[in-house]
Order: sequence, then C-alpha cells, then structure tokens
Amino acid sequence: MNRQRTQNPPGPAPARTRRKPSYVRLTFELPAARADAAAALMAAHEGLGCEVAAAPKRPAAGPRAPRRVLLKAYFKRLPATRLARLRRALEAAAMIAPETPLEAARIVDPGWATAWMDRFEPFTVGRFLIAPPWNRLQRDGHIRIVIQPAQGFGTGHHATTAGVLRALDELWRGRRFARALDVGTGSGILAIAMRLLGAEEVVALDIDPAALENARENAELNGVGRDVRFSIVPLASLRGHFDLITANILSSTLIEMAPRLIKLLAPEGRLALSGILEREARRVVAAYRPALRRVKRRTDRGWTTLVMGR
Repeated sequence: MNRQRTQNPPGPAPARTRRKPSYVRLTFELPAARADAAAALMAAHEGLGCEVAAAPKRPAAGPRAPRRVLLKAYFKRLPATRLARLRRALEAAAMIAPETPLEAARIVDPGWATAWMDRFEPFTVGRFLIAPPWNRLQRDGHIRIVIQPAQGFGTGHHATTAGVLRALDELWRGRRFARALDVGTGSGILAIAMRLLGAEEVVALDIDPAALENARENAELNGVGRDVRFSIVPLASLRGHFDLITANILSSTLIEMAPRLIKLLAPEGRLALSGILEREARRVVAAYRPALRRVKRRTDRGWTTLVMGR
C-alpha cells in the first residue's frame, strides 16, 4: 500500500521529550521490628529498594502494641504471580496477617539518581572509608572504597554488608588471604575490599548481569578492574580452594549452598556469612557443622554476621 509523504515545515525539528521510566510501588503495613527483614525479602524477589514511612495513626490496640510502619518497596515489574509469592512469603514469616492489604501502584521515576547524590555521604566501617565517586574525601589510616550507587546493589550502609566489612577488617589484622571468593557480589564492595586488603586473586559471582555490570564499574573506579574476576558462572563450576569466602545472601540460600562453600574453603580458611536475621543464625551455623566451627558472631540492628572456620 502506498503512503503519502508529508513535507516537514521549515525550521528545526521539534526536540523529542524522553519519557521517564516508571516503576511499581508496593505498600503495606507491618511491625517496625520486621521492616528490615521484609526489605530483605523484597530484594530476594527482585525489589529495587525500599523506604519506611510512619503508619497512619489508629486507636491504640493496647499499652504494649508494637509500633507499626509502612514499607514501600519498588519494582521494575510486579506481575500477579510474583505478588502472590510475596504475600505467601510475608505471611509465612509472620510479617503480615492474611487480611493485610498489599497496595500496588505504578509511579513515574521520582528522580532516584539525583536523590542518591544528595543522600550518599562518605562513611566509615572499620578501616574502610566508603565514598561516592563525586566525593574526594581521604582519611589517614583508612582504605578508601569508591562505590557508584545503583538501585538494588549495596553501598555498605546496610547492617549485613557492614557486618562483613568489619569481619574482613578484623580477619586481615591477624593474617593474609591469598585467594578470595565473594558469592552474590552485588555492587562488588566486598570483592573490592578483599583485593584492596591484599588478596592476590579475587573471584566474584552473581546471578544478576546488571549487578555484575555495576560491580565491574566499581572495580574500575577503585583501580582493581583487572584484578577481580567477575562472573555469572554457577558456584558448582568452581574448582580448587579459597582462603577467604564471603557470602552476603539470604539465610535460606546460605543453608542451601553450605555443602559447596564447605568444599571450596581451604583447610585454614575463613568463611564470612551475612544476610542472616538474628533468629535464623542457629540454623545457618547448624548447616555448616560439623565440618566448620563458629569463629565469631556479631549482631547489628537485628542482622547477624558469622565467621566460620575448620
């Protein structure tokens, strides 16, 4: 079929306006003490990030009623099947009741990239100074790690990442680790930290290609782009032993992969595990015994970091 051509009017072509990306915001109410655990659950189901807000005021249910908050979780997509899985998981963990409404609404990007720049100030964890690329702060006696924020990947603020960073700082004060492995690398911050501490070989794994892209960018920002091997290969495909292994993942995944991590750990090696709610720590330790013993346990803001060894 022939189409008639129309002539453009004289003058410059009109500029194309770029549509802002949109996201799905899931909002629900829960006890304040369970907000961190619920946020971790959202991340495990492809959540990009969460924020906590005050819950609407209601008549007091009693003098000892727990404080409640609104959790707002953001997703690129949230099909009905994933929403149903989320409800089942939240109810199974006693974070919400069967009658708790889950309100999903599509929103236009409110400008998260700019918000990150406004909110991400340099901070320290042990000897580590974590800073964004646009801040040049240096401190004597600290190891500077530059992290480019990206939605869904850690900057070190969360208690789980901070717990492993502290564990690495303490472990490296007494010895050196030549070969290191980071499982579920996310932003790459733990892999980068191990290389900057002096690990000769660092392997970092993640199942999310977007996470690996962010991790590689961060490694370049820290001058270790050629020194850390980022890969999407399965854990089961790795061979040999590692002197130090970090895994900041959900407890259920840590328990599932226990046999493989035990097999990969060198005879005198150390394994730092995080992403563990305090009440789940015993089950995680049990999954690694008797092959490994607990060397250290630290809990911060309801999250536990474990260091295991043979």
